[in-house]
Amino acid sequence: MNALAPTISALRFPSFSRERLVVCGLLAVVSLITIYPIATVIVASFNAAPLGAPASWSVEPWRSVLADAATWKVLANTFVIAIPRTLLALVLAAALAWLCARTNLPGKKVLLGALAFMFFLPDLPWIISWMLMASPQAGLLNTWLGAQWINVFNLPGLIVLGAARVTPTLLLFLYPAFLAMDASLEEAARVSGASAWRTIWTINLPLAKPALLAVFILAFVRSVDSFELEQLIGAQAGIYVFTTRIYDLGFSGATVMPGRAMATALLLLAMTLGLVLAQTRWLGTTAFTTVSGRGFRPRTLDLGAWRWIAFVAAWLFVLITGVLPFVVLTIGSMMEVYGFIEFRMFTLRHWREALGSSSVLLSIWNTIQVGAASATLGIALALAISYVMLRSRSALRRVLDWIAWAPWAIPGLVMGLGFLWAFVSWPIFGTLWILALVFVARGLPIGTQQFSAAIRQIGAELEEAARVHGASWRQTFARIWLPLLKPALLGAWTLIFVMAVRVLDSALILTAAGTRLLSVDIFSYAGGGMMEGAVVLSLLQTAVILIGYVAARLLLGRSPLEVNA
Repeated sequence: MNALAPTISALRFPSFSRERLVVCGLLAVVSLITIYPIATVIVASFNAAPLGAPASWSVEPWRSVLADAATWKVLANTFVIAIPRTLLALVLAAALAWLCARTNLPGKKVLLGALAFMFFLPDLPWIISWMLMASPQAGLLNTWLGAQWINVFNLPGLIVLGAARVTPTLLLFLYPAFLAMDASLEEAARVSGASAWRTIWTINLPLAKPALLAVFILAFVRSVDSFELEQLIGAQAGIYVFTTRIYDLGFSGATVMPGRAMATALLLLAMTLGLVLAQTRWLGTTAFTTVSGRGFRPRTLDLGAWRWIAFVAAWLFVLITGVLPFVVLTIGSMMEVYGFIEFRMFTLRHWREALGSSSVLLSIWNTIQVGAASATLGIALALAISYVMLRSRSALRRVLDWIAWAPWAIPGLVMGLGFLWAFVSWPIFGTLWILALVFVARGLPIGTQQFSAAIRQIGAELEEAARVHGASWRQTFARIWLPLLKPALLGAWTLIFVMAVRVLDSALILTAAGTRLLSVDIFSYAGGGMMEGAVVLSLLQTAVILIGYVAARLLLGRSPLEVNA
């Protein structure tokens, strides 16, 4: 959770009553899209009636869930997958971040840009590509190798693929921490006779411990929260986890029991929230200084001949986990039959059918609308929250800060269930607005992180000078804040837009007829065996995200993820 800066003068809020009104208004809005949905999940978990029947309130859903052996089996599966996946992802991300930040690795800026770019690639196309390449019988990699060596439809496959997918995200959190380390501490260790490995173990790792712990918790929460990979690959292998169990209880089967789905969802929420609170408590009582005012020198370590081995290994990771899946997916979309890549079977029929379908074009348009609306509303709310948290004197700002960061600990499937029950009788239910609203809630941690870092860098004297010269708040905002916050505005807008386009779990629960998104259509096509259509829609989804990413690069001159790094 963001640390709060010391309070400054009340120039921004002319009266205490207005300040309190603004803070309370923001609290009400943020609580409506975060606390209220979760409260409805808690209430609905005591409804023992099947879907469509009158409510029957009792503790039966909880008793059934806790007494069901399947609950504890999926709990065990969740941890069996999440723990090694998190450790592997942390090792990969830490190694890549250290190479890019602390060493003389050749072309490390290009490598960092490629890894940041991988963050923007959507999950569903990536997963579908690996389903094509690494199935045990007819996978392309096994066909090319002439042996059945590669199989991702098992526990090791889920662990390795999940770790590879989350590594670029973790790297972008670890890179600034490694970059900020004082190299004089490393040099002192080397002068004292410590080897390079001993220096890493005794200097680098202890200094990076807060960042490593934070990233470990983040990776573990995201692994526990993961749905697409487990549903598309794990379910085919008979491996079920908490998220797939919630989906099965709430949206499949002859008799849907929403109370049991809600109770299971709350168990998942308790796990993730407990981890985040433990991380906050631990980091709040631990201090590690990596940059001091004396002798700070961000120098790099000479790897010698090892730099070329590291260079090859790093780029192999990018090529195998980033480039190869989308190259195969692109070629596969132009084959007559999905899964058989032979150039004599070349065709554009699948593309013509997709682009000629009114339902596909509607899904593309819905996706763009929801992404743009989510990003625009999200940055407006996140900017207001960050401004109040860092510039007001209200004691309620701490509560606002906590509530704004609450979605970070709420799994997407749980958030979707909360919105489903919280807004079922509202006019926005069944429209694109309910989808935009859930993505605004999920994007709040992203937006507030971007804006808080930017606002801390803007001195209060700039606003004071404007007010002294008679400028109104609107003029001050237009002439001072907007120019200075432009990188953060564009970066946050792009990140929330990408999140809204690529996320499946919340959208899968909240879509209705006429409001389907590309992510939901891809999932439906893949689950129904229509892989040719799923591949084409996957590439269209990727194109939408890449357009947003490239536009941000052109406007910013750098990756939106690097704005506040």
